[in-house]
Amino acid sequence: MADRLLKLLLARLQFVAANLPLLPLIAFLLVVTAALTQLFLLPAREEAIEEAERRVASLERSTRRAAIEKQSEQTTPEDTRQRLLDRFPMQDQLNAELGGLIELANKGGLQVPSGDYRLMPGKDGLFDRYVLNLPVKGSYQSIRRYVVAVRKAYPDLAVDDISLRRENIASPEVEAQIRFILFGRRSAA
Repeated sequence: MADRLLKLLLARLQFVAANLPLLPLIAFLLVVTAALTQLFLLPAREEAIEEAERRVASLERSTRRAAIEKQSEQTTPEDTRQRLLDRFPMQDQLNAELGGLIELANKGGLQVPSGDYRLMPGKDGLFDRYVLNLPVKGSYQSIRRYVVAVRKAYPDLAVDDISLRRENIASPEVEAQIRFILFGRRSAA
């Protein structure tokens, strides 16, 4: 009897193995894998992420604190004022600045036949304004590149006015009148 029961059980197992429903088995394995991942892997990863976020926040706080301490230790109002004033050339250096502007124009392939230069004293007694009217000739693109190069080379220079004129529409050359303002410190400042 036991032998017959064993043969019957073995036959049923072979039948089940041969006709195994594959989709429910895959679904069951996926559910078990998801449950194991949720129970064992994700909590450890979340803890590692939270620890890394705490370390980053701590480093940001210490970096900000160090920058504030460094800034407050080294900067006095007089140092700040002097650093701002040093950005502007002295009154006797303004002609060299003008030479640099004309040299940039020549490097850019522009023609600068003449110019109008005026030194205007400032009302505050600290700065003077050097107003430069430069007529230039060249292509539109070269004039644009020149103005960009001047702004890059002299960040404290002001471009006050640009007027463009072309003889006719077919002409590749443009005549431009550019007004720059250079600010210079007085020697007594």
